Amino acid sequence: MLQYEEETNFLHGTLKIHVVGARDLPDMDSTFFNISRGDWTDPYVVIFLDQTELCKTAYLQNDLDPVWDEIFSIPVCHHANSIKVKVMDREHIGAELVGTILISTDDIVDHEPVEGWWDLVVSGDGSTQGAVHLMFQLYPVGSLSEGKILNEAYFEPREGSKVTMYQDADTPQLDIFNGVTEADGSQYTTTRLWMDLFQALDNAEKLIYITGWSVFTGISLVRGEDAVNCGDTNVGELLKRKASEGVRVLVMTWNEKSNDGGFMEGVLGTHDEDTFKYFKGTDVICTNVPRQKESWLGLGGQFVGTLYTHHQKTVVCDTDLGDGSGRKRLIGFVGGVDITDGRYDTPQYPLWSTIFSLHAGDFYQNCTVGCDKTSGPRQPWHDIHARVEGPIVLDVLQNFTDRWIRQNPKLMDVILDLEDDDSIDLEAHAPEGFGGPFVVQLLRSITIDSAIMDEERAHFCHKKYGRLIDDSIMRQYVNLIRNAVSFIYIENQYFLGSAYSWLEDSDTMSPHIIPREITQKIINKIEARESFHVYVCIPMYPEGDPATVPSQEILRWQFRTMESMYKRIAIAIEKAGCGTHPSDHLSFYCLGKGEGLEDIEPVLENLCNPAPCTGAELVRESLRHPIYVHSKLMIVDDDYIVIGSANINQRSMAGERDSEICIGAFQPNHSITEGPPRGAVHTFRMALWSAHLGGYNPDFENPNSAECLGYVRSMTEDFWQIYTADEPIHSDVHLLPYPLYVSETGDLSPKEAPWDCFPDTIAPVVGAKSGMLPGKLTT
Repeated sequence: MLQYEEETNFLHGTLKIHVVGARDLPDMDSTFFNISRGDWTDPYVVIFLDQTELCKTAYLQNDLDPVWDEIFSIPVCHHANSIKVKVMDREHIGAELVGTILISTDDIVDHEPVEGWWDLVVSGDGSTQGAVHLMFQLYPVGSLSEGKILNEAYFEPREGSKVTMYQDADTPQLDIFNGVTEADGSQYTTTRLWMDLFQALDNAEKLIYITGWSVFTGISLVRGEDAVNCGDTNVGELLKRKASEGVRVLVMTWNEKSNDGGFMEGVLGTHDEDTFKYFKGTDVICTNVPRQKESWLGLGGQFVGTLYTHHQKTVVCDTDLGDGSGRKRLIGFVGGVDITDGRYDTPQYPLWSTIFSLHAGDFYQNCTVGCDKTSGPRQPWHDIHARVEGPIVLDVLQNFTDRWIRQNPKLMDVILDLEDDDSIDLEAHAPEGFGGPFVVQLLRSITIDSAIMDEERAHFCHKKYGRLIDDSIMRQYVNLIRNAVSFIYIENQYFLGSAYSWLEDSDTMSPHIIPREITQKIINKIEARESFHVYVCIPMYPEGDPATVPSQEILRWQFRTMESMYKRIAIAIEKAGCGTHPSDHLSFYCLGKGEGLEDIEPVLENLCNPAPCTGAELVRESLRHPIYVHSKLMIVDDDYIVIGSANINQRSMAGERDSEICIGAFQPNHSITEGPPRGAVHTFRMALWSAHLGGYNPDFENPNSAECLGYVRSMTEDFWQIYTADEPIHSDVHLLPYPLYVSETGDLSPKEAPWDCFPDTIAPVVGAKSGMLPGKLTT
């Protein structure tokens, strides 16, 4: 693979492809026999860069001279010799090859437009019939974008907005935040997601619209001492009460097919059927919608409905305008935190001490085999969320409305008409926060099967088989990486992709270009001798038993992703002669909680003994446990932040698999072009790192500095020694180096035994390819 890249063109930028039409195509449906009279070729076009599929047109029935007139705009970061064009004939099941065209990338690498009719090769001997009219142009990086704004996006950026950022469901004002400051220099005040969410829902008078991968009616939003002053904060009762008061409460959950009966029922724990039944007969209108797809003979729809999810997590409700008029404005919540069980946590991540108090009735454990609410430990949960105010909320509302209308057409009329409601100011700008107003852009992964789409914005969408696909999350990730100046910080539940560039298993079905773009940004910075670092924090292992086949395969894909990145970085270092190590430019981390005997002793007499010969027994001895990283966060240069529901894998980034939603936000008053930004994004990262690293330290003010990287390395390596020690020791540090060894030559390998497996498991860190699971399941 790497030798091949040395000898091929590198295409980096945006490839515009216009599939105009074709003429005189072979009639494939009459080659042997006709099923019916007038049944001719049903052609569509598929275009590849070498072996990587880029786009597919609609198929046109019974047309030997088709006109598609479809334009595709595709971000590329590929080494490739050729553009391969395939004309296919859609059959009742599958498709048949009509013919192929090969076009050298030499023709487009100079960025000039290329247009023409290419003869279609229809047999192995090189004979041709028909021709296809195509146009190509490769636009270099930076030529189509304006920095932080994604121009080719379904939703436009909204000025005059406000973003409040949250880590975890609740963040008390802990000592670890001492030293972190707001943009005006004052002491940082923590933000408390579920407290703010409860108050927003409790105070709503017009509407509450909720989307969720999971919404569970059995949990309470406010806990501990604060709960005394808040009344009943149970989610189910709260929503029923608000609906009975006349608030329009709409809840739209994902219909998990495994909950519709059968041996797999409840496997993902989404509670969708329970939630639907709970609200049935009440004033709350709850719909349980599948991830659906209109497809040829319905076969693709069955696959999509079973395998993919609605993964968006949003709330929109009204609040007081604040001007004494009694009028209302809208606020929204967007991010990674579902309103469901197991999500309530703080940056302290207790393992046992809160099982009978804060987590009574909300015990959750899906990582360690043998644990239950009587023995523990609970599974710590780290996540990121945001509250949005101002014009951007209209787009969050629009997404909900468009999804509701598409998937609940018989209930269209329950959506409130706010345009003519004088009691709500839809144009209200947000109250100003620290650092000034935000510019915010709504980003999505979604298809027209799941949301109606405005024809005037449709040309900003990708297409596949003629179906509109909004893949703006992936496109903005790419845009931000390309424009990054000093550092990137990522937290994500998964980190895998760019399989076409892997050293092995390069046919894996995860071709999105984000890891390859990060690698190329680092290479460019190495060549320019500029300081730049990428920090990536992921879970120690995917949720579930890490020794199971699906988890091992995901781990293998993550290993392949990291391996391909480090190897290319090492080659760039050698070529530049800069003498650095690959991990000086890219580093991976995970989170873990290490406790001491003093942490468990207050509740020990109330705990049952764990089941023997299980993970629960091992963890009771070691008093350690991974903190599950569920975040979907990217911070670039302390200048721009992405928060949402999208993972860095093909499921979330393709646009046509799981439905996702994110916000991308920045403060114009704090730009990297004017020096290190010190606005709200910087403050949030400092608070986040203070929680991960046991407290504030000025060394991590500038993440691209050697001092910052050295401090993070020292703290995380020290914590690894504590975490893996024979005797349990309490630590306020939670950030661990990801347990893989990176050599100077960029080779990636497991640590020496026993740490070639994750602590307290028999699961290899490097994972394993299954060879038996559906290719799209684990990618």
